[in-house]
Amino acid sequence: MPVKTGDRVNYVKYGGTELTYNGSKHKLISDNDIVCKFTGDELTMENAEMVFDNVLVKVEEKEDDESTGGILLAKTSKGRVTKPSTGEVVKVGPGKTAINGAKMEMEVKVGDFIKFRDFAGEKVNIEGRDYSAVRMVDILARF
Repeated sequence: MPVKTGDRVNYVKYGGTELTYNGSKHKLISDNDIVCKFTGDELTMENAEMVFDNVLVKVEEKEDDESTGGILLAKTSKGRVTKPSTGEVVKVGPGKTAINGAKMEMEVKVGDFIKFRDFAGEKVNIEGRDYSAVRMVDILARF
């Protein structure tokens, strides 16, 4: 288990099942839905810890000036914000554990720039800035 009692977690947006336990609402989530954990009241870069094979990516939001085919967009089309799929790795999880108990080595490190699958990654807000938590299987290239 990547977490212990008292840890706070960020998990995937649509993960888990809501239930009522002892009169209080709770959410039952799978450990695979957890992207990072932290201690304290607030998630910060200092206390954020990625779990499993999750990687925290600093992405840049930008408006589209042209389509993916290179066609310039009309002013009425501008202002669309697409989900970013490239960025700089700022935190790396410890990796998954193989069936034989050995840790699987992560193939990226802090400071690498990566391209990941379009629409992959989970938005994580840390100290007022948006990042993406991306699993290793969704990383397509490192540069």
